[in-house]
Amino acid sequence: MAAVIRKSVPLDDMLEDAIQRFRLHGAPENQALWQVTGIRVDDDTSEAEVLRALLHAGCHAVEEKAMENGYAALAAAHDEEDRAYEAAVRARGARRRSRVGTGE
Repeated sequence: MAAVIRKSVPLDDMLEDAIQRFRLHGAPENQALWQVTGIRVDDDTSEAEVLRALLHAGCHAVEEKAMENGYAALAAAHDEEDRAYEAAVRARGARRRSRVGTGE
C-alpha cells in the first residue's frame, strides 16, 4: 500500500466556490468530473477528496494536451521527403499486387 502524503493547498474564494459546484449532485461540473476521473463526489465528500478528484482531472487534461502537442509536432516534422517515400512505397505495393493478379 502506497503511503499517503498530505499537502497544504491555499484556496481563494473562486476555488472554494468551484469546489462547492463540483460537490453539487446533478451539476454539470459534478457530472464532468465523474466522467473524466471515475470518482463520484457529492455534498458529503470531504474537500480533500474533491481536491484529489480535481487533481486527477487536471493530470488527465495535461497528459491529453501533451499527447496532442506531440502528435502536432510529429505531423509538423513530416516533410515532403517523407510523403514522397510513402508514395513510392504505396506505388511499389500496388505494382506487386497488380502483378499477382495477372499471374506474373
